[in-house]
Amino acid sequence: MAPALREALKRGRFTAGGLQVALGTEPDGSPGTAPVFDRMLAQDDRGLLARVFLLGLEVDAELAEPALAPAGVDNLVSAGFLERRGENLACPIRITPFEGLLLAHDPEPISDPDPAIVTGLNSAARTLASLTPRRPAGRALDIGTGSGVQALLAATHCDSVVATDVNERALEFTRLGAALSDLDNVETRTGSFFDPVEGEEFDLIACNPPYVISPDSELVYRDGGLEGDEVSRIAVRGAADHLAKNGLAVVLCNWVRAPFAPWAAPLRDWLAGSGCDALLLHHVTEEPLEYAAKWNTRFRSQPGEHGEVLDRWVGYYLGQEITALSTGGVALRRRDRAEPLVTEMEMAAGPSGRAGEHVVRLLDAAELLERLDDDQLLATPLALVEDHALHREREHHRTGYGEETVRVGLSDSAGLRPEFGPAVGALLMGLGSGSPPADLVPRLAGALGASEEEARGAVADTIRALVAQGIVEPAEA
Repeated sequence: MAPALREALKRGRFTAGGLQVALGTEPDGSPGTAPVFDRMLAQDDRGLLARVFLLGLEVDAELAEPALAPAGVDNLVSAGFLERRGENLACPIRITPFEGLLLAHDPEPISDPDPAIVTGLNSAARTLASLTPRRPAGRALDIGTGSGVQALLAATHCDSVVATDVNERALEFTRLGAALSDLDNVETRTGSFFDPVEGEEFDLIACNPPYVISPDSELVYRDGGLEGDEVSRIAVRGAADHLAKNGLAVVLCNWVRAPFAPWAAPLRDWLAGSGCDALLLHHVTEEPLEYAAKWNTRFRSQPGEHGEVLDRWVGYYLGQEITALSTGGVALRRRDRAEPLVTEMEMAAGPSGRAGEHVVRLLDAAELLERLDDDQLLATPLALVEDHALHREREHHRTGYGEETVRVGLSDSAGLRPEFGPAVGALLMGLGSGSPPADLVPRLAGALGASEEEARGAVADTIRALVAQGIVEPAEA
């Protein structure tokens, strides 16, 4: 039945781009937006398909028949895709278009979710989808697949994909999403973390585990049921252990940050002896009440119960001596070197575009900078990465404008927002031709009124920073 429904959805332009055109914004199937979008959609096939499969609204069965061809109303009802409600039809699940795929998942709940609920495109899923490199690879693995979004994305550029989850309902949705997306290289396995793939290696691993640090074990997609940040430790270390040579992994995680300790300290401990180079991304660190409130917004309409939940969560953190909780991600690449390279980066925002390319550049940059001394680096032809913007800013103060700040915005950013001094703008312009930075030293020395030796040292330091941030790379790349 899935192929016929896929054909009906394709014919009705039920795609992310098609729905964005119809709605004027990114499609969203949450209950709060359904009444608004219902009034924005046209009375055509695309509008009907969006109402029933994306928004979960009832539609007239007779009017729906043409839009659902070649699947047919009776066949879809028999297969469980639709339910009859008098003269109307409704869909018990949701189908969301994303990146050329069709994802199947549970409706977003208005109040109390079922413990085994399979969520759709939440912010974590989008973040991991963006950060994961999209280069051709052999075997891929998606741990805690949920609706299967990471597995299906990997299936578009990998030879084969294994998707695992403890929730059998999640695997059913993953299989359905694969069928609706016309993918036949996704295998599902039931089990916890890496148990279903013991002894196997993969070229690409994506993992969005139930990483929330909480006293609960109620929601399968959120609560791992282990103490502290053990879920994230298992996910990060397990990904490292299952990577093939040169394989890449991206794991979202939360971790406990000890008082006055560097935010990356726990992640470095987890990766000791792993044989993997690592990019550690820190998004935010929150105190216990702030963190607990973020993960319990569904209780806001019930102030009494909300307060009890917050007290219980904060009490749990107090008992565990947890005073700060960090959120971020870890990207790994197996190199099996004696001393793996570990890079720490602060995320100023969420990732954008295909940020996986930026992730790879950052891992490559660490290797390049480790290998080359300043003279070698300055002699290396370098080029700016494509699709970026240069922003020049001057803040105004009571005494006038301050010094100019240069900020580089990447279309495929991992969420970084590097800022530099005014001289960097000229340096970036000069690198546009893909020439060695050493060629720019005499001109910059003259412009700055400095000796060539002084200019050479300043250029070397700046180039290292630009390479480290993934803004500049070897011209041959």
